[in-house]
Amino acid sequence: MSTDLSAKEVADRLGVELATVYAYASRGSLTRRPGPDGRTSVYDADEVEALARRARPRSTRRRVGAVDVVIGTTVSEIGDGWIRYRDHDLVELAAWATFEDASTLLWTGELTGEPPLPPSDPAAVAAAERAVAALPRQASVTARLVVGASAASPWIPRATTTDTAVTAASLVIDALVAALPDRGVPASPDAPVAARLWPKLSPLPPTADRLRALDLAMVLLAEHELATSTLAVRVAASTRAKPAEVVIAGLGTASGPFHGRAAVRVHRRLAEGLGPVDHDALAGFGHGVHVSGDPRFAPLLAAVLPIATDEQRAVIERYVDRPRSAAPPNVDAALGALGHAIGAEPGATEAVFVIARTAGWLAHAFEEADEEPLRYRGRTLYRGPR
Repeated sequence: MSTDLSAKEVADRLGVELATVYAYASRGSLTRRPGPDGRTSVYDADEVEALARRARPRSTRRRVGAVDVVIGTTVSEIGDGWIRYRDHDLVELAAWATFEDASTLLWTGELTGEPPLPPSDPAAVAAAERAVAALPRQASVTARLVVGASAASPWIPRATTTDTAVTAASLVIDALVAALPDRGVPASPDAPVAARLWPKLSPLPPTADRLRALDLAMVLLAEHELATSTLAVRVAASTRAKPAEVVIAGLGTASGPFHGRAAVRVHRRLAEGLGPVDHDALAGFGHGVHVSGDPRFAPLLAAVLPIATDEQRAVIERYVDRPRSAAPPNVDAALGALGHAIGAEPGATEAVFVIARTAGWLAHAFEEADEEPLRYRGRTLYRGPR
């Protein structure tokens, strides 16, 4: 006969906070029943044990045709309206942390307070710049980043220790930034990532407020649990691919219109000066996990509006001012607004997204290295000739 557990006992068994237990119950991942005293709740021990074995599920609700992959991780945890990096609430973290802070936390599990990251390798950067110089001018953002990462790979070490992991991750990000063409005056090689990325995106001067908005976007986008691109990265990492190569797996996955490029559509609509005609048909609204509202949207939009012109601000506010019946705006709406406010070309937000997400991708890749190799093995169900 199964034993009933209290919420505290469930939290201890799963290694989570009490609030997370209640969130699991509200999403249907655990069944909550009234306890003997009629005031507290109890949970079935067998159900809790099954949950512990399959790690932390997002929800029991499944889209028709979806394929679920559930793995254990210590990198991040998400739920409706909240995100945690290594048990740190993201909104609280983003209020003060830089992209370097967030990256170090994701890669090492610690907030060292000692940014910036290791200095870039001039040889790796030069290799990336030479390789992308051979591409045609119309080459896509993804093509440039893939070529830059590939060219720098020989200079990027395998992550065998914490120090080499941080070095490798930093060099990958340096190569990605170097792979983009300049639109403004290049920053110093030892400047923070946001400062070096700025002239690749915008012709405007990099004021403190503008850099803070870009840096904040990167902190907020650095990690989001097992998104599709992150799964691709972990599959590549399970084969023991090198850091640059696992990022290339993520880049290819994120290049689709429904993942890393979602904000590009928002940016284009804003550049055209159009408001929200039909929210159901527009990008930047609704989210599969954050049904009640994406926690990343409000802080990023609050940083973007002050750096926008009056005309840009009016268009942005008109776009995100949804009717009550529409889904809430998500982080893609705010990222598209950032691209519009800084005078970036449509498509530039894809670079912001994937360079920021590289921090989370590599955190997952480093974690995957502690698992048995080649653990992902799908099977097909043959359905006959077409």
